[in-house]
Amino acid sequence: MEDTWIHSLLLQYGLHTGTFVYCFISGFLPIVNAEIFLVFISSISTKKTLIPILILSCLGQMTAKTILYFGGKGSLKISHKRYEDKINLAISKMKKWESKVDVLIFISAMTGFPPFYIITITSGIIKHNFLRFFIAGCSGRLVRFGILLYFPQLFKDMFA
Repeated sequence: MEDTWIHSLLLQYGLHTGTFVYCFISGFLPIVNAEIFLVFISSISTKKTLIPILILSCLGQMTAKTILYFGGKGSLKISHKRYEDKINLAISKMKKWESKVDVLIFISAMTGFPPFYIITITSGIIKHNFLRFFIAGCSGRLVRFGILLYFPQLFKDMFA
C-alpha cells in the first residue's frame, strides 16, 4: 500500500476508527469517496470484521449528514449558495412526494440519486422529522455500504 493520507489514517487510528473518520469526512466532502474506500477495506478484511466496519461506516456518514441536516434546518450556519438551484429542485421534489419523503430519503441514501448530500440539506430546510430522516438515511446507507463490503467477499471466496 502506498504511503497516502488514507494509509496514515488507518495506521494512526486503526481499521475501525479509521473507517468511521474516513466515512465522516466523506459525508461532508463528496470528493472523498466512501464507496471505493469500503471496497478496498473489504478486499483486505475478513468476513468477521465486516459487520463492525459496516456499522461504523454508516455511523460516520450519518454523523456528518446530521450536521448537514441541522445546517439546512438553520440550527447551524452553513452556506447553501453553491447548491441553491439543486436544493430548490429537491424541495419541489420533496413537496411532490409529501407522504413519501422517507422513501425518497431511503432511495437517495441507498442509490445516491438524487444526491444524498442535497437531500440531507433539503430535509433540514423543510424541517422533516429528524428521527425519521436519520432512520431512513441510515437504512439506505446500511444497504449501500453492505453491498459494497460483501460483494468483493464473493470474489475472495471464489478465488481463494
